[in-house]
Amino acid sequence: MALDSDVALLGTGVAPLIAANHLLSQGKSVLLLNPDLDFFLEDSELSLDPLLHGKITLDRIQKSTPQKALATLRPDFPGPLEFWTSHMQKKKQGFHDPTAPHLRERDRLWIMPDQGSQDLSWSELENLYVEAEDSGLNPQILDGFSATRKFPGSTSSQPGFRGLLIPKLCDLDIMRYRIGLMEFIRERLGPKNVVCAVNQLDWLPGGIRFRAGKTVTTAQLGLGLLVFWTPRLTSWIFGQSRSFEVRPPSPLGIRLWEEWSLISRDPPNPQVIGNFSDLTVWADYEGPPSVDPNRTSRLSALRLGPLVTKLAQHPTDNQSNWASSESFYSLARLTQDFLNWNHTTIRGMKAKAIFEWKDETPWTMCKTHPRIEIVRGCDGPLVDVVRTAKASCDRILTEDNELLN
Repeated sequence: MALDSDVALLGTGVAPLIAANHLLSQGKSVLLLNPDLDFFLEDSELSLDPLLHGKITLDRIQKSTPQKALATLRPDFPGPLEFWTSHMQKKKQGFHDPTAPHLRERDRLWIMPDQGSQDLSWSELENLYVEAEDSGLNPQILDGFSATRKFPGSTSSQPGFRGLLIPKLCDLDIMRYRIGLMEFIRERLGPKNVVCAVNQLDWLPGGIRFRAGKTVTTAQLGLGLLVFWTPRLTSWIFGQSRSFEVRPPSPLGIRLWEEWSLISRDPPNPQVIGNFSDLTVWADYEGPPSVDPNRTSRLSALRLGPLVTKLAQHPTDNQSNWASSESFYSLARLTQDFLNWNHTTIRGMKAKAIFEWKDETPWTMCKTHPRIEIVRGCDGPLVDVVRTAKASCDRILTEDNELLN
């Protein structure tokens, strides 16, 4: 069975789905290949930029504004992408689809003790305050009760803390976005051009051959193959690099993330996302937060884990990397030392493994036909994933137009 196409896309998650839609909109035929049975088995996207590590630059802050996020996400999503801000609680603004993915506008708050912390100094936050003020983002410096009372899950005054608040940053209903996009791409491409559980991928003159289940398929490719490099594909890319006798680029490592779901003692503040030590904390909602303060008691806490530099195996293959004693110590500092809860109730934890790169420029593994492009930076914050996926498509389309001219 032959599935000839202009471009074949290999990868998991949102990036290849966005790329497929972007190429289809340019009139190109697409073959979508996934090594997993489930497109989101790897779960390598984040609903927001946690802004927990690395240099917190003004550019990163501005990428998290609702206006820039909507401009990136809306054009390639096949339906309404709703916007929620706390001002909508006071006044209804026309029709809204409650089942659509919602992008929520929430303030971002950094809280730290007066003496600072090991991860981030107060002077760094003061420098960020100056940059944000010069850019018209209206940041605020808060002290004592005015800072701690805004933190999600906090209801009591805590002396000895201060904070920086930058209003109107965003987070997204990532599951709704994923599922809506996947269903649309499956319908648009048809079942024959969306192939999961792909293995034994080999190269033919001008095309590829692969196995899915008991079926062997060949496809001629007009422009080549785009491979979206997430940790799941590391072994395959290293193996192919040896076959082509080329040296692949090396990431800084794989960052481990833990997304904890907690039961809050009091209804958490839905209007603020808080950063405390190595945790980003928010009231967990699907869709728009309700005016009913009793609607949810769920609190999500995204924890920054270690950076794994050995890439021989996927980090999730070794479960001892997750939920270490440091994880529970970090949660105890948040819930007992800062929020003053009597006890902590954990609903569950989801593990994520995400590459960190010094350079995210696409890498060409093979320049002969079929051309093989390896796309980096296609995991992490969803808005960045979408930007990267579209930029990779624009690159090969531009090169194709240059060849034609």
